[in-house]
Amino acid sequence: MQKELEIEEYLSKKLENTEIEIINVEYVKENGSWILRIFIDKDGGVNMNDCEKASLQFSKDLDENPLLNESYVLEVSSPGINRILKKEKDFKKFIGSTIRVQTIIPIGNQKNFLGKLLSFDNNIVKINDVTNGIKEIEFSNIKKTNIETEDF
Repeated sequence: MQKELEIEEYLSKKLENTEIEIINVEYVKENGSWILRIFIDKDGGVNMNDCEKASLQFSKDLDENPLLNESYVLEVSSPGINRILKKEKDFKKFIGSTIRVQTIIPIGNQKNFLGKLLSFDNNIVKINDVTNGIKEIEFSNIKKTNIETEDF
């Protein structure tokens, strides 16, 4: 997790004067190979050309910095329709959307929430959960949040 944060911080600085932003970074070992997945976005969404340009730039930037000592496969893509929300600005941008939240510590014996994102204020996510109504979730208690595209 620390390695992913370091990579995201390093590459985000390289993108400061561009439209592109890094949404998420995953660095995982799959079938014996290291995979570095970087999810990018911009207003209006990204296309294949954006991903290709970003991939070339990230590859160059990572070659210049010893963040990764082992060989890896670099994958750059859009965050997809079930994009992850992990920053305050992500939550604020998607107010009114249906989200799926997984918490670290249960809230009233519940760790999984699904419903409309009502607000994000003072590090509190307010969601209208389909099961138990309006819930407030401390941002620090969130393990994972995604946009949910299925109708409920």
